[in-house]
Amino acid sequence: MEENIVQRTLRQIFGFDSFRPNQEEIVKAILSGRDVFAVMPTGGGKSLCYQFPAVILEGVCVVVSPLLSLMKDQVDSASELGIRAATLNSTTTRSGFGQTVGAMENGKLDLLYVSPERFNTPGFLERLAAVKIAFFAIDEAHCISEWGHQFRPDYLALKQIVDVFPNVPIAAFTATATPQVAQDIQKQLRLRNPFSVRASFDRPNLSYQVVYKEDLNSQLVTFLKSVPGQSGIIYRGTRKKVEETADLLSKQGFDVRHYHAGMSDSERDWVHDAFSQDRVQIIVATIAFGMGIDKSNVRFVVHADLPKNLEGYYQETGRAGRDGSPSQCLLLFGYQDIILLKSFIDKYEDPKIRDITWRQLLEMIRFAEADQCRRKALLHYFGEEYSSDNCGNCDFCNNEIHRVDATIDSQKALSAMQRTGNRFGIGHLVDVLVGAKTAKIKQFQHDALPTYGVGSDRSKPYWRFLINALVYRGAAAMKPDCDYPVPQVTPYGWAILRGTEQVEIIQFPSLKKQSKTKVVNEDPCTDATHSDHFLFEQLRQRRKEIARERRVPPYVIFTDKTLLDMANRKPITEEDMQKIAGMSERKMEKYGAPFLELITEYVMATVDEPEFYPDLHEE
Repeated sequence: MEENIVQRTLRQIFGFDSFRPNQEEIVKAILSGRDVFAVMPTGGGKSLCYQFPAVILEGVCVVVSPLLSLMKDQVDSASELGIRAATLNSTTTRSGFGQTVGAMENGKLDLLYVSPERFNTPGFLERLAAVKIAFFAIDEAHCISEWGHQFRPDYLALKQIVDVFPNVPIAAFTATATPQVAQDIQKQLRLRNPFSVRASFDRPNLSYQVVYKEDLNSQLVTFLKSVPGQSGIIYRGTRKKVEETADLLSKQGFDVRHYHAGMSDSERDWVHDAFSQDRVQIIVATIAFGMGIDKSNVRFVVHADLPKNLEGYYQETGRAGRDGSPSQCLLLFGYQDIILLKSFIDKYEDPKIRDITWRQLLEMIRFAEADQCRRKALLHYFGEEYSSDNCGNCDFCNNEIHRVDATIDSQKALSAMQRTGNRFGIGHLVDVLVGAKTAKIKQFQHDALPTYGVGSDRSKPYWRFLINALVYRGAAAMKPDCDYPVPQVTPYGWAILRGTEQVEIIQFPSLKKQSKTKVVNEDPCTDATHSDHFLFEQLRQRRKEIARERRVPPYVIFTDKTLLDMANRKPITEEDMQKIAGMSERKMEKYGAPFLELITEYVMATVDEPEFYPDLHEE
C-alpha cells in the first residue's frame, strides 16, 4: 500500500494529519493481510483502526460487537464520514435485515456491525461466505474469555471464523485485558501469528479519587454541586438503587435520568439518545449503561457502589474525558459493599467461577485501599509499570489519603461486640461506642458497660466504617443464620484485643474539603481566553441545531476538541478551516459553511484593528 494513499485517506476521510499512537502500525498490518491483536484503552482510537482499512480494502469488514448503542453511534459517525455502514442485531427489523444483506451482497457496504447473538444464528456464516469479506474485527474481544469480566457464551461461536474463512484476517480489539486474558483471547480466536500491540493504559487527563461512603446522598449532592453544568455518569449496583438515587437528585434540582436493564427498549433508547445529544446532563445507571458510549464530553464518572472488578472499573471510568480534556473519576468506597458482594459470590455454584470472581474483587479492594499512586496501582494490574511514583493527578499523590494506626479504636469496637454478647447489629454497637441514649441501650443496660461512650470522640460513620473494615479483615465475622448482620469476634479479633496484632486503616479524604486533584473546569474550553469561550459556546449551539436537524448526537458532527480548535484558531477561509483537527473533506463540504459564517461574524464583531484580518475589511 502506497504511503501517499494512506495519508490522503487519513486527511480526506477522517480529517487528521497524523495517526494517534499505534494506529498506523495496526492499520498497515490489516492492510497487509495479517491477524492483529490490539489492547488499547477506552478512548484510544481503536475504531479508526478497522474503519480505515475497511475504506481501502475490497469487500466488507464485519465488526462483531456486543454493544448495540455503540453500533448505532459508530454507524452514524461512519455515515457522516461517507463510509457505507450498517448493523445487524436484535433491533433490526425484517425489512431492514433484507436491505442490509442486499447491500452487502451487492458490494455496497464497507462496514457491517453484527451482534454476537446474530453472528451465532444458524445460517449466518453461510450468508457471509457468499460475499467478499475484507476482514473480521472483533470488538470487546475479552468477552470470549472465561477469565474476562464480561464473558459472553455467544462469543465462542467466533472460533469458527478460521475454519470457514481460512484466508481472511482477524483483528481483535479490547480495552481491558490482563496478560492472562490477553493470552486466552488469542487462543480462543485462534489468531495466526498476529501483529500484537499493547498500548499504554494510562489516561493522564483522568483524575482518580476514592472517598469513604458515609452519607451517600449528601456526598453525591456535594460532588455534583462542584461540577455545575457538566455531563456525567453515576453508577449504582442495583436497579432499585439507580431509581432511588435518580429520584433524589432530580428532587435536588439536577438534570438527571435513570437507566437500567429493567426498562423497556424504547425507554432505554430515549435516555441513551437524550444523553448523547446533550438533552440530559446526568445519568444514574447500572453497568448496563455506558457500554460503547462514544460521547466525547463526559466530564465525570462516579461509582457510588464498589465495582466487582478492576476491569469493569477501568472501562467504566474510561467513559470520561474521551476528548482528552480533564475529567474526574470518583469512587465512593464502603466496606459494607464488600460484605454484600462477598455474599453474592458465595452463592455461585461453580467453584471455578466463585474463585475467579472473588480474586477479581480482592484486586478491586486492593486498589481502593492502595497506599500508593492510584494510576500506578491501576496500570500495574494490567501489566504496565508507571514510570513515576507521583502522577500529580490522584488523591494519594496529592497527599489526600493516609494510613493510620487504628489498633486502639479496633480494640474498643471489638470489646463492644464481646461485652454485648456478640448478638447485636452494627447500628447498636455504634450507639454503644458513641454513648447514645436509645431505648434499646436502656433496655439491655448497655449504658453500664465499660465500653459505653468510649468512642464519643469519633463520629458514627467512622465507627461503622471501622467495624465493617474489621469484618472484611477477618477480625470479626457475621453470625450465620441471623436475620440481620451481627458481627462477632474471631480468633484474629482476640489477638487484636490482647495487643498481639495491630490494625492500620486508610484515612480517606472528605468530599466536603476541596480536592487537590486537577478539577474539571466549568469551562471545557480550558485553553482559550474568555472571549474564545463565548465563541466556543456559540459553536456548540450551532452544532446542537445541526445535530437536531439530522437526528444524530452532536459529537458525530464535530467533537468538542474540534470546536475548541475552531475557537482558538478562528479560521475565516475554507483553506484555514480544512486545517482544523477532525475536519475531513466530507465534513467540510457538509458543515464547513455554517461554522465559517459564525466564526467570521464573531471575528468581524470583536476585531477592532483592520491589520489583524485585512481580508475582512474594505480598502
